[in-house]
Amino acid sequence: MTQDTDFSRPIVTLERLVPESWTDYNGHMNEARYLEAFSNATDRFMEMIGADAAYIAGGNSYFTAETHIRHLGEVRAGNPIRVETLLLSGQGKKMHVFGMMYDGEGALLATCEQMLIHVSLETRRACAPQPEIARKLAEIERLHARLPRPEGIGRAIGQPR
Repeated sequence: MTQDTDFSRPIVTLERLVPESWTDYNGHMNEARYLEAFSNATDRFMEMIGADAAYIAGGNSYFTAETHIRHLGEVRAGNPIRVETLLLSGQGKKMHVFGMMYDGEGALLATCEQMLIHVSLETRRACAPQPEIARKLAEIERLHARLPRPEGIGRAIGQPR
């Protein structure tokens, strides 16, 4: 894990400016780019726990099984965005993460809940992660379990608030 990262709080996994090419005919960020930003944030989280390029080259990875994005605010070209990742569960073959996208002033713009499954790239079937990954996930899960749960976790489309 990265030495200077504070894992006792949601982990900053993406910071960038929104490029013009990410906007649509309405002048704001296209919904596909929200997925791209959250996907990049999850990839960064995977790197931080050791599921990096070397781990993948060794034959293991995580596949996304389910994603739920909520669009809560408008994002325009040139706006800064930051994604913070909260690990809800990392036990066994499953990794359950919740991403929160903020603007430069800290307003919540979007959330993304993802369920990932650890797989053998040889068999393409679910399998337990390597022990070092399991240990890192267990430690982060323990720290994140102390944090308040943000609104939106477990929501379904059209679900009443």
